[in-house]
Amino acid sequence: MKYLYLLAPILAFFAIIAVYFLIQTNRRPIPHYEPKEFVFDAEEYLRQLKMQHKPLDSSGVHRLLLKRTRQKVGVYLESLEPALDTIGLEIVNVYHSVMGFDYVPVITSGNDWPYHARKSKHYENKAIDFRIKFLLNEEKKSIVDLATKKLEGRARVIWEKGPMEHLHVELLEP
Repeated sequence: MKYLYLLAPILAFFAIIAVYFLIQTNRRPIPHYEPKEFVFDAEEYLRQLKMQHKPLDSSGVHRLLLKRTRQKVGVYLESLEPALDTIGLEIVNVYHSVMGFDYVPVITSGNDWPYHARKSKHYENKAIDFRIKFLLNEEKKSIVDLATKKLEGRARVIWEKGPMEHLHVELLEP
């Protein structure tokens, strides 16, 4: 009984050694993951469309928009208006006509950013933003002009310049 106070530290020491040996015996290599480079193949896309026997419903159009674009981390697009999914695909088509089919546009914002203007259409799920920040000025101008012409009467296209430069697309009120 005289040395009972030493029992807890000794047990803790042996427990730490046991855990150490358990960890050492369970050494497995961590698998290395490299994401595949996404390359859009127009012929494969057309082949997939021909294989479908029924037209896409609104959830199919939404999935297609997500598949044809990349999204910035944290972007929330799940509650978009169905018309905005279609408009988003038309913007993707504009990007492809200017940049080529290998280019994958990036959606930088949906209804996810708390710093939009107070009455922004983003909060009504009627607006999305596309990245144009790293493109050449001629490409930016071509994309904005083509998108404005293509969506005239259905959506407003705004080239928002500055440090957070992007292409803002919002639905027009009916």
